Amino acid sequence: MIQQDSNGIKLTEEEQIKQAGLTLDFDRIARTGKMSKEQVLIAKWYGIYRSRQKGDHMVRVVIPAGHMTTTHVRTIAHLAEKYAAGKVSFTTRQSAQYHRVQLQAIPKLLGELDKAGLTTFHGAGDVPRNVTACPWASICQHRRFDVLPYAKQTAKLLSDSRDLDNLPRKYKVTFSGCAAGCGQPYVNCCGAIGIIRKNAQGAEETGFQVVIGGGMGSEPYAAQQLYSFVPAASVMKVARAVGLLFNEQGDRTNRRHARLKYVVDRLGVEKCRQLLAPIYQREGIDTSAFETNPVQDCGPEIPTRPLREINPVDENRLCIQRIMLAKGEIASTDLERIAELADLYADGHVYSTNRQNLELHGIDPSKRPQLQKQLQTIGLWVDGFYGLRDIVTCVGTTYCPMALAGTHDLYDRLAKLVSDTKYEPIRDKILINITGCPNSCGQYYIADIGLRGLRMRGPTGPVEGYEIRIGGTGTEFGKVLGDFKIDECKTVVKCILETFLEVCREKDYDSLAAHIRTEGIGLYQSISGSG
Repeated sequence: MIQQDSNGIKLTEEEQIKQAGLTLDFDRIARTGKMSKEQVLIAKWYGIYRSRQKGDHMVRVVIPAGHMTTTHVRTIAHLAEKYAAGKVSFTTRQSAQYHRVQLQAIPKLLGELDKAGLTTFHGAGDVPRNVTACPWASICQHRRFDVLPYAKQTAKLLSDSRDLDNLPRKYKVTFSGCAAGCGQPYVNCCGAIGIIRKNAQGAEETGFQVVIGGGMGSEPYAAQQLYSFVPAASVMKVARAVGLLFNEQGDRTNRRHARLKYVVDRLGVEKCRQLLAPIYQREGIDTSAFETNPVQDCGPEIPTRPLREINPVDENRLCIQRIMLAKGEIASTDLERIAELADLYADGHVYSTNRQNLELHGIDPSKRPQLQKQLQTIGLWVDGFYGLRDIVTCVGTTYCPMALAGTHDLYDRLAKLVSDTKYEPIRDKILINITGCPNSCGQYYIADIGLRGLRMRGPTGPVEGYEIRIGGTGTEFGKVLGDFKIDECKTVVKCILETFLEVCREKDYDSLAAHIRTEGIGLYQSISGSG
């Protein structure tokens, strides 16, 4: 339904609902035991969605840059046991999710989170979403400087900005410590990438390259450079200004084209810079040091995929212990145990990653074997990260009402295959991502092998299937290999692995994406039967 506002502009029904107000009384909703259509929409502003199962709800806890104290982790675990069937899911935006929450429990859950200093506010809706960062933002040996404080300060600024509470669609911001882009800057609305340059006086100066207009969903766009250099102290103000630009220029008549990526595509980056000028003036932002001409990063060389390091350590030679969460999900009791281990062996924090895993930092190398043994005792994987076994998957039809496919089922089908030791030579050369629908929460566009759930024509009606793309990276989207029924997917993935394994016996490619970038997808089309 399309309605008009007082100026005669045709607005979507969602815009009309938003204009009526964004405040909900969850105590009253719990007493009545139901939500109206309008309340269901606005509940997203509080991080709450209806689930696929009748009566169940998903509640998303916002975790800026994935950085949690062990006190926070214990609270998240305790409340999962109390309200969410004893499980917690972690997302590709580093947030935590509760599933199977009953409507009557929501006010109590929100209240207990608030007492612990946690929030679901802006967990979803047409708002600035959780600000993310590369998981090693503070400790990576390749980082230009520590970008974690800037990510967290930006998260607070955007969350506190009431004039950004009603955007045309969601607004996503991320931070990377170097040009490797482990924070995924080119698929976010606004990405900040740490760099070191030499200024006019020859002194080194830290700052950010800022890119805007990236995003996935049904139509992927790679972000474009807005500034080649912004002083570090100004980056959070730029992120807010870009949000204000989006608020002014975004399409409120067609939600399909309402994301910032369409604004940047329609207007162009140069026009966006021009439109930002009066916003900077209103906001009192000094832009005299902003650069648009090429700027040379003068830091040391950066590997293509830093996160695939098998035994990573920080600049002080302290260990990083990664903890793999199958399907991004963990039992509350196991999560509570991780908090205990973080206090015993690490820096007293737990870090969530954009591959849905957890990490502990600052571990004495002599104590790492003891820590790994403790983690293995509760059945958690402590190796195989950022490679074949480290599969990303959205929740699919397990919980999500928009999903078209059972992503967890496909995960199970692929898990044994990718664990085969014969693939050890290509273990760290392939990432697999699975998503259940075109919204691409599982980020299938940017994986070496990406699978997106769909419905296909079968002999007696629609059947579950997947579009398979190959060759994706953080800056380039995978190419379509074809559409395959669910029962064909494992065979197709196996053919891809076998073919690439054989290719690498002849020539050592850095990744499957690198091979496809060089040679195209013709070889894989022929072996999959899609050519």
